[in-house]
Formats: sequence, C-alpha cells, structure tokens
Amino acid sequence: MGLFSLDFERFYQHIRETGGQLKGIFCIQYPVYCIHATISDITPDALDNIDRVICDFYSRKPDFTTFQIGSLIGTSKMFVELRTQVLLRDGLLEKSDGGYQLTIEGRAVFHDKVRERQHNRSYDFYLDGITLQPLPKVFYTFYRSKLISEYDVRFFTTSTGETRTSKPFGPDIVHTPPDKSALIEKIFGVLAEEREQYGIPSGLVTIDDTSFTKQTFQLLIAVSSFETGLVKEVIDGFAAHSLSEGISYYETVKKHIKVFESTLKEKIQNLEFKITIPRLREDSQRQPKPIITSNWGELDCYRDSRNRCFSFSSEDLLKVIEEIFEIKNVAPESVVNEETTIEISLNKQMLMNSSDRHRLVESLIRERDYYYVANAEKNVFLIYLYYKTEDDFVRKVIQFKSLLKKEKRTAILNYKWFTKLHPEFAGDYRELLAAAGELEILEKVDIENYMAN
Repeated sequence: MGLFSLDFERFYQHIRETGGQLKGIFCIQYPVYCIHATISDITPDALDNIDRVICDFYSRKPDFTTFQIGSLIGTSKMFVELRTQVLLRDGLLEKSDGGYQLTIEGRAVFHDKVRERQHNRSYDFYLDGITLQPLPKVFYTFYRSKLISEYDVRFFTTSTGETRTSKPFGPDIVHTPPDKSALIEKIFGVLAEEREQYGIPSGLVTIDDTSFTKQTFQLLIAVSSFETGLVKEVIDGFAAHSLSEGISYYETVKKHIKVFESTLKEKIQNLEFKITIPRLREDSQRQPKPIITSNWGELDCYRDSRNRCFSFSSEDLLKVIEEIFEIKNVAPESVVNEETTIEISLNKQMLMNSSDRHRLVESLIRERDYYYVANAEKNVFLIYLYYKTEDDFVRKVIQFKSLLKKEKRTAILNYKWFTKLHPEFAGDYRELLAAAGELEILEKVDIENYMAN
C-alpha cells in the first residue's frame, strides 16, 4: 500500500457535518500507461537563446572551440559541447573541415528566421489505462512518484531476519491493449490551448517511436451512509490540502481524481466488505486472525449491492471484534450486524476484560474505532466499528474519563481536589480509574493513601 497522506479523521468530520456516517474505505490499483515516445515539437525552450548565440559564433568563425565559446558566454566547456551535440542531433549544425557550420535548416531557423525551431527529444506521456485519455499535468509532477510500475521491486525483512522481495504492481482492472495509432489520436485529440493542462507540449508536431510501461495509481473508495442511502465515491489518498487554494478539504480529495470517476462510478456501487477466516495451519496451534477483505475480485457477480456495504456472518463478525478490535467476552446480542451498519453495545464485563481499557474508553467517547489494513491486497484500507452503551457503569466511566481529561493535570497532582469538585465519583474513584485505564493516576492515589510519607 502506498504511503497515503489522507487525513481520514478530517474527512470523517466532513461526512459527519453533512449528515452522514463514514463506514469504511476501500483501495484499488487503477491502470495507467506511461508512453515513452520520441517526439518533435516547436515549443520554445529556455535554452534556445543560448543555442542561437552558439550558432552565431560558429557562423562567424567555424573553428571556434567549445572552450573559447564557453569562456566568452560565461559557461563551461562541457555545457557548450552538450548544446552542440543537441544542435547536431536536431540537424541545425553540421561538421565542416574547419569546425561546425549551419545547415540549411539551421540558417532558416537562426539566420533567416523563417522557420520555427523543431526539437527532437524523448518524452513520457501518462494515459488512463482504460480509456487511454491523457491524464492531467499533476500526474507528470506530484503524482509521478506515487505511480506503481510493473517493474518495481520492494525489499523487506521478515521477523526471522530473512530478506525477501515483493512486486507491489497489481492492477485491479485489466489495462486496455494499447494501439499506437489510437494512442497518438488520443494525445493529438487534446486541443492546442488545453495541452498545458494535460502535460502535453503545446508545440507538439509529431510522435514517432513509442513504447510503454504499465503502471497503476492507488485510488480510495469511501463508503458513507446518509438518510437517502449509501454513497460510494472515489477519493484521493494522496491529496495535499492548502488553505491558500480557498477550497474545502473534501474538495481537495476530489479535485485531481475526477478523471477516473466516470469509469468507476457504476462499478464501485456493488462493493462490499467481507470477512475471510484463514485455515488453521498444520504446523501451528494458534488460529490466524480474521482478514477484512472485499468482493472486488468477484464484483461482476454482484448486481444489487448499491445499498449494502457489509456482508458478514454474525459468527465471523464476533471473531473480528474479539481478535482485531480486542474486545473479549462479547455477547452476540450486543452486536448489530446489518447490511449498512456494524455496531457494538459495551457493558461493564466487556470493558473490564479489555486488555487496553484506556484505548477502549477513548473509543467509547468518540463512539467509534477503526481498523487500518496495512496491506491493501484485499482492496481494503480501513473499516469503522461504532460503539454505544446502555450500561450505567460504562456511562459513568465515560463521564468520569471526559472530566478527567479536562482536569487531568490537576487530578494527577491532587485527586482530593478532583473528588471534592465532583463528589459523585468519590465513592468509586479507584474502580473508575481502573476501568478508564488511568493506571498512572491510580498508582499515585495508592501511594498517597497507603504508603508512608
């Protein structure tokens, strides 16, 4: 999985403020082509004026050395040699007996100025791997490093110290077979005044030799529920928000991926989260953890999942809650397992049996927790589990913890002050501290009460 920069908490808050609830986020690798081409174009180059000066020297004195020219124009000998090679390659200079002289083409460009200079160079174009439409300019700059190539290899070290390799390239949609004439047609189909927006040289004249590399771009698909139903939409996991742009965070995560929406809009409507329970290995006594997956691999078999995003059996969901969210002794009746909602109602027993009560109470205050999937091979980025409680003790712990967070600095130094300010917690202060996972404060309280000064 790529190193996403998505602030999903900020995205969550946007969904909440608009009346929705974020259920989870899928991840897919979208196909992209990098077309390697040899092109001719008349786009002005920043070094054209330097080349013109070099040609002026050669036209007046063909035996000028590159060292002499470099000294006169204030550049290095190596730089002049490189520009001379470019001029030779473009057919504007040619070697003569005494040095270099302008060709007929060179005279037309630099001396008579009746022809525009035509550059011959290598250039990479980035195209949508399905529609073959040119991608916006941002894919030539910011997103270029985010693309995964079919030749990429990554090294990692196992827990036993063994070094292994993996190939992250794994398109979730098959690339459209490229046809040279079709590719050229798509590129030249962009209007001249719009070429800059798509990273295409404005003065492009011809595209000659071409080859390609298959690549992918990771896209996130957010699932949210509203009163009107579920919304499944493509968002940008690499979005970089800037206040200077004057747009909201939500607009930022939609800005650069609109080019993919029309292709994916209908396809993603049938996406669902699923649970896979791995088989117990013969050489292991421990049952592997459940795996959160999706139905992407068999999506064509799903026709009516537009208003459904969870496809869990109650037994599998209980295993996920116990193994992944680490909540033990879960009563089946405390779990809501519906097509659009997974939720758990916590009681005192579940809270006290938790191995990390501090984290669990924090999640209760937020009313949610999420599971982040480190490996997106199963097309899942993260999934939310929502919390509630009908238990009076748990409610009291939540209230206690919320007040404690507000007064924590003083409470650590003087618990008597806190209980005087909130006398309703004085009788079971120690139990509430233990239930809230505030072991540091509990230790200080016990030292003050039971150890000699």
